[in-house]
Amino acid sequence: MPEQEVPFSPTEPYRFCPADGTRLEGPRPSGGTRCPLCGRSWYRSSAPAVGAVIVRDGKALVTIRAREPEKGRIDLPGGFLEVGEHPVDGLRREVKEELGVEAEVVGTPILLETHTYGPDGAYVLAIGFRANITGGEASPTDDVAEVRWVSAEELDTVDFAWEHDREMVRTILEPG
Repeated sequence: MPEQEVPFSPTEPYRFCPADGTRLEGPRPSGGTRCPLCGRSWYRSSAPAVGAVIVRDGKALVTIRAREPEKGRIDLPGGFLEVGEHPVDGLRREVKEELGVEAEVVGTPILLETHTYGPDGAYVLAIGFRANITGGEASPTDDVAEVRWVSAEELDTVDFAWEHDREMVRTILEPG
């Protein structure tokens, strides 16, 4: 069967119940919709993702994306949380997958930002943390093409895939 172009919107509710396949009722003012068969409510929600600002010798570690979306542009180590995963645990897992190192989170989140991701414009809730490497030497793995260290003076010339990553690094490198 050939691929079809199916219209999809990240903000419209589902049309069919993911649990039983029944056509859903029309959208409610809240943006959600209800299944007349099983009674469940369904919403399109932002997907939670985490990112880390790792600092060493006054510079922040950034990565060059090896995959789309935004292949070749600058990103921070991190990614999407797994279902039920705590953000701190997800950050440690992502840093290990992308850089091959152990990391610890330092303090509370330094950024909460909603943005869109990918060609369909899916909404993401980005949760940023400061982190330290506690074991190993950072090197590219998984979906990272290259690892770089950038200074505060370089931030405005770096091609970040998402502007909130630049601002998160700036928050850590240029406090006050």
